[in-house]
Amino acid sequence: MERTTLGRMHNPVRGFLHGAAAVASAVALVTLAIRTAWDTPRMISMIAFGLSAVALYTTSSLYHSVPWRRRWKQRMQRLDHSMIFLLVAGTYTPIAFNVLSGSLKWATLSLVWGTAAAGIFQKVFFPKVRNWLSITLYMVMGWFAIVPLPRLLDRLSAGAVALLILGGIFYSTGMILLVTKRPRLSPRVFSYHEVFHVLVISGSVAHFLMILLYVAPIART
Repeated sequence: MERTTLGRMHNPVRGFLHGAAAVASAVALVTLAIRTAWDTPRMISMIAFGLSAVALYTTSSLYHSVPWRRRWKQRMQRLDHSMIFLLVAGTYTPIAFNVLSGSLKWATLSLVWGTAAAGIFQKVFFPKVRNWLSITLYMVMGWFAIVPLPRLLDRLSAGAVALLILGGIFYSTGMILLVTKRPRLSPRVFSYHEVFHVLVISGSVAHFLMILLYVAPIART
């Protein structure tokens, strides 16, 4: 059964969803930068998060919308999957930089960015590696936040931690649906893959609100 198209757009729903998310991410980036302009290092950490979101959603929108030729479609798919690593590391950056301190801060940042770099390298140069390896790495990276959780609980309110965990649940649920290819709602228009995209956007919204409301104003130690 062929998927419904719109003009030359291959997956219009996915393209529109992440196209809108890319625009929203750009607005979020500017908002966070303005909110933290009084502290340059803090602002840079916020920009890292905003840029990673813009990069992921822009790449995903282009990949799912444009009817790429086979070779370019493969390249865009690699880039699209690589951006997940970038977003995970970008999300950690303002949280770890502004909430954590000392060796825990730098160890967390080094680990997540090192893992992201390794994951991107694998996706770009060794794309034939089993897909389950990347999915496992995405999940491990995301839930590594459990390690510094005691420190986060010391410095952040229950609302902040709830948003952090909620975002993780959205992302993880989306990944599970993508792997199991369920639910098959309306395969030609809106199915498990579109639900995955909605859940990813929901995860980003939860983490943006956490960073805006709780991380941006917190005193660094």
